[in-house]
Amino acid sequence: HLPMLVRKPGAKAGVVCDAMASWTDIAPTVLDWCGVKPAPVGKKDAPLPGRSLLPVLETTKSDGWNEVYASHQFHEVTMYYPMRAVRTRTHKYILNIAHGLEYPFASDLWASDMWQGVLKRKDPFMGKRSVAAYVKRPKEELYDLTADPNELKNLAADAGSAKVLEEMRAKLAAWRNKTADPWLIKPYGL
Repeated sequence: HLPMLVRKPGAKAGVVCDAMASWTDIAPTVLDWCGVKPAPVGKKDAPLPGRSLLPVLETTKSDGWNEVYASHQFHEVTMYYPMRAVRTRTHKYILNIAHGLEYPFASDLWASDMWQGVLKRKDPFMGKRSVAAYVKRPKEELYDLTADPNELKNLAADAGSAKVLEEMRAKLAAWRNKTADPWLIKPYGL
């Protein structure tokens, strides 16, 4: 839910576009804006991630901009935890590749008064999420963002969500293949 504001001189001002964009769309947008074509991609190289936002900047409704993808390796070099995710307008699916490990804490969060207080008091919750659920992530997480915007109820094991889970898995698998994800050699866990 982070807004992206773009000012393009000469373009129609005040347009609110419904496109779901990602930080990876910034570089292709700037290159496109400057008229620079990305270098050709070799057979083994993945294409430049993201895509130019220029075609949708002056539109309110955008076709084909209904999902975003995310990749996480580590916060700090000692805090390894590869994750991949896809988010649509209604759902978020997260694949925790190293789900056997505890979710790592950035040193600034670990040292914070807030987290040290949680540890000292043995608080069972951090906000609305249990501390145990924060530290120990399952292999897969699926959230219905319409019904559960705080992402508290993981639907990955819910039989009623099996169809959505399969669709989200397929979207993520296609994206991982397209981007030559190095974790494809071990796609679902340790």
